[in-house]
Amino acid sequence: MELLTERQISTLVSHREKALCQKSMRAVARVGQAVNLAVERFVTVGETIADNNPEIKNEMYQACKEARAAGAAIEKLCEAALEDSLTDRSSVVRAARCLLSSVTRVLLLADIVVVKQLLLAKDKVARSLGRLESVSNFTEFVKAFSQFGAEMVELAHLTGDRQNDMKDERRRAQMAAARQVLERSTMLLLTSSKTCLRHPDRQNDMK
Repeated sequence: MELLTERQISTLVSHREKALCQKSMRAVARVGQAVNLAVERFVTVGETIADNNPEIKNEMYQACKEARAAGAAIEKLCEAALEDSLTDRSSVVRAARCLLSSVTRVLLLADIVVVKQLLLAKDKVARSLGRLESVSNFTEFVKAFSQFGAEMVELAHLTGDRQNDMKDERRRAQMAAARQVLERSTMLLLTSSKTCLRHPDRQNDMK
């Protein structure tokens, strides 16, 4: 939605000082409708995020409200352009800027939620790792590692999504490298733990 809106709004802004032919005005009207539809889908997702995260609910709802209003305003202004009743073309620019501002706020709030989820997942993995350190037999290990594995899967999923969302190639590469280290370390932990628990008599030799 972000890229779609940027492209469509650029179309609107590029016409703000030009005398539009009938064909161009029809195109602008279609863009206005498409922008409003995209905004509606976008804010619906934002409101769902708000409902599931009370700490950002009020601010998210306000940002979604402003985005929805700006999207509707853009559609109406584009329709006015088609009917040749738009006297102030700068109003389209103002509405577009308002939309971009509110959409940015929604994205930032959603990003806060994602970061919070990542930190919570990381803390869960750390606690599970602590429990693994205290197991005394293979049965306890299997139970603890199953929990650890499930939480690692969640962390891997969240970090994978985060990696895909990153625009900076260097940051994406760093995230990918960290995830690979985590994956290899998990397999090493599994192998070494099983060996130690199955052959406790060899632990002193290993030391």
